[in-house]
Amino acid sequence: MRRIHTLVAAALAAVALTAGLSLPAAGTAHALASKTFTWKTMTTGDCTMFEGARWTLYPDGTATFDATVTSGGNNDAWLMWARVKDANGAVLGSLTNANIQDPADRAKFVKNLPSRTQRYRWFASGRFDAAKYPLIKRMSLSKHC
Repeated sequence: MRRIHTLVAAALAAVALTAGLSLPAAGTAHALASKTFTWKTMTTGDCTMFEGARWTLYPDGTATFDATVTSGGNNDAWLMWARVKDANGAVLGSLTNANIQDPADRAKFVKNLPSRTQRYRWFASGRFDAAKYPLIKRMSLSKHC
């Protein structure tokens, strides 16, 4: 049976190469096993986070964030707290910032917005209780500018 699987895998690889396709690398398994939550444009105070902001959660308890933000005023900051929830909307916990910016509040994520004339790309990393990953069906964001 193992030989058949090996032959099938080799045949698929040959077909993919002939067709100009590539097969996923072993490292992409992490990306395939994930849950992604996206948001529409949201505002708070002078700050705006544009449509398409997204948190991606992985079974190992890690999470990544990608968004574009701006402010109508200089020297602002977008503050954010992310919570994971079950199918009924019950809070399972908060993401903690992998790069702690406020030791008094490990769940706070901050993006400084120095110039009102710029849009800023915001990348962040977080952590959550991996044991709760199967229960996570929703997320919510609290925000302040």
